Amino acid sequence: MHKLRHTPGDPEEGLRAALEGVAGPGPVYVLGLGYVDKADDGAGVLVAETLKKTFPRFSYSEHDGVEGTVLDISERDGPATVFFVDATELHEAPGTVAVVPRDMINDREITTHRVAVALMAAILERSGKTSAVICIQPGTLEFRAGTSGQVSSTIETLSRVLHHLMLKQN
Repeated sequence: MHKLRHTPGDPEEGLRAALEGVAGPGPVYVLGLGYVDKADDGAGVLVAETLKKTFPRFSYSEHDGVEGTVLDISERDGPATVFFVDATELHEAPGTVAVVPRDMINDREITTHRVAVALMAAILERSGKTSAVICIQPGTLEFRAGTSGQVSSTIETLSRVLHHLMLKQN
């Protein structure tokens, strides 16, 4: 797991290097998870919605039905990388990012998502695709609250880094 906040150097460069280190050949897909009515829990959806403006065929949010999207990607020929983006309790400062590669995703996770990320990642792996989870530490999960400042900043940075990576690979 690569933790990227409060580390020496430029956090955006560190994030870029971590994601490029995970991304294999072929296109990069972003699947944003979360519940936007619970403040920072919607961070993954907000990243995906931002990227969807430029990459509508490569960026999906939970509202689009990521389960079907995962099956569709798994059936496509050739390599690809799928980044799931989700708010996750990391026990770190709000806005901290961790990149968790497929081999470190907990197969016994308890999740509020309809289908566990570990299962979706396993389906992708069986079809030769690379996947990882980009975890964002939430600051608040208050119902109907706005996104916290730290997480908003992380959403902007992560969207910018993923945009750059997707331009190179898609």
